[in-house]
Amino acid sequence: MQAQLHYFLYFHSILRYLILLFALIVVVQSLVGMMGKKKFEKGNKTTALVLLICCDLQLLMGFILYYFKVYAVGLLQGGDVMKDPYKRFWAVEHSVAMIVAIILIHMGYSITKKNMDDDRKFKRLFWFVFVALVLFVATIPWEGKQVVGRPNVPHLN
Repeated sequence: MQAQLHYFLYFHSILRYLILLFALIVVVQSLVGMMGKKKFEKGNKTTALVLLICCDLQLLMGFILYYFKVYAVGLLQGGDVMKDPYKRFWAVEHSVAMIVAIILIHMGYSITKKNMDDDRKFKRLFWFVFVALVLFVATIPWEGKQVVGRPNVPHLN
């Protein structure tokens, strides 16, 4: 079972880069669309959909990892979760922030399906995805991050 978890963690870590890339693309496309008074195209919606799909895959893998790496090993036991920075990060901060960010991505994508003027569509999509992107960057366990950091590019052994 430990080997399978290693693969889940590896793909979970790699998928974050696709999410960051597509979130950045959606933010830039939305900003350009707002500033240039452009028409909201099918390509804009497709990019947001790819971001949404990547986020949903990431969330599914995250739930599996949360169960086996947090819940099943007893990281939540003992009532000291909030006192221990390592436990607090994995059990609360990372998990909650990522779920909120993915909810924002879903809300942003739902805007792309609404019948509204293109400027409002770009503006709303921009803000939803921008805030989600900030949450992603802030709560990823980057290498060198105190207490919880791990390699930016994991090794697949």
